[in-house]
Amino acid sequence: MKIMVVTPYLPHLRVGHGGGTAVRDLVKHLARHNEVLLVSLVRPGESQAIFEVEDLGVKVVPIPFQDATASGIYRLSLVLNRAQSWWRSIFSGYPPYVEKYWSKGISRQIVALATDFAPQAIQIEYLQMSLYARDLQRWRSDQGKGNPRIILNTHELGSIPRHRRADKSSSGIGRWLTLREAALWERLQVQASRWADNTLCVTPEDRQVYEDLGGENLLTVPLGMDLELVRPDRHPESPPVSLFVGSFQHRPNILAAERLVKNIWPLVLNERPDARLILVGRGSAEFLESQTDSHTEMVSKISALGFVEDLSPIFRRSKLFVAPLPEGGGIKIKILEAMARGIPVVTTKVGAEGITDTRDDVMIITDHGDGFAQAILLALDDPHTEERALRARKLMEKKFGWQAITDRLIEIYSAEN
Repeated sequence: MKIMVVTPYLPHLRVGHGGGTAVRDLVKHLARHNEVLLVSLVRPGESQAIFEVEDLGVKVVPIPFQDATASGIYRLSLVLNRAQSWWRSIFSGYPPYVEKYWSKGISRQIVALATDFAPQAIQIEYLQMSLYARDLQRWRSDQGKGNPRIILNTHELGSIPRHRRADKSSSGIGRWLTLREAALWERLQVQASRWADNTLCVTPEDRQVYEDLGGENLLTVPLGMDLELVRPDRHPESPPVSLFVGSFQHRPNILAAERLVKNIWPLVLNERPDARLILVGRGSAEFLESQTDSHTEMVSKISALGFVEDLSPIFRRSKLFVAPLPEGGGIKIKILEAMARGIPVVTTKVGAEGITDTRDDVMIITDHGDGFAQAILLALDDPHTEERALRARKLMEKKFGWQAITDRLIEIYSAEN
């Protein structure tokens, strides 16, 4: 089967966030038995990584895209693009974040590639790229054809984290602005589900919210983990190490890390002064440095390693994976990876969404705050902690391996319109 995948992030090894890692694994497994064309926005400095992505067995067509690192004349182009995005948002009623990813030129390139490649299915990654599903639907209609099938993979619903953020806001104006932004995402989400033949939700919770909003043709298909590469291999150190991994350019991860450093870890150290905390991810070192003034003594007992390409040695020596996520949406790749590696997990209900609940007893799920600190202390000493981790790995093998997920996607791609 010929499959075209459209993504806003080039899925190279240093992509630095869970969604990009998931797209990398997706195209790798699809390419084993199918011809895959990957159409990706490429930011300054990423061109050298295209060949590495092609080693996954896919053909890559890069489309230049300017981001905050743009300079010179490209910086002027970026500013103009952002201004146009805000202007279009006023008239379309879609979020500016979505509008910034759309341009007439990119749309023409994607349609031209679809015409030349003639795929049976086109999968568009992330809701912020959904305007291209609209354009492809128009192109297909103009051709008078029922194919290719157009599949939109949401990754997460933009409205969910914004509603959660508004619920916690102490500012009336801030809450109003956040709810307004959530409403823009809801409008987009409903419209986007009508542009695609199927819209994929990565968790049952996301799908229920989407259905309640009026979304159409929805399916639940989780993101997964490459279980062939990611296997249990553990030699926890003493004193015990707790690990948090995530991109510190993503608000939910920053909030989780702030709670760890300011609220949770002091309580843990009161009972276990030998315990260690390691933060890993792009921006983690800068984040920890920003905490130094008000938490000098605390920060001196925490390590931040920045971006790490190979996480295996760090996971190997860690006792726990801790993720006190207070908001966010979709499925958390960082949680899936910890489970796949056989690391006991302590997280919140938000962190466990779409993966498990307390009935499975594969991780400790608790609210953030004092309760989260107590959960960490319990997990450090509870002999059943390792048993949970073993059950978590088995759950991964049952539900979140990419082979089963891509088999399901092929069925979706093959359906009749």
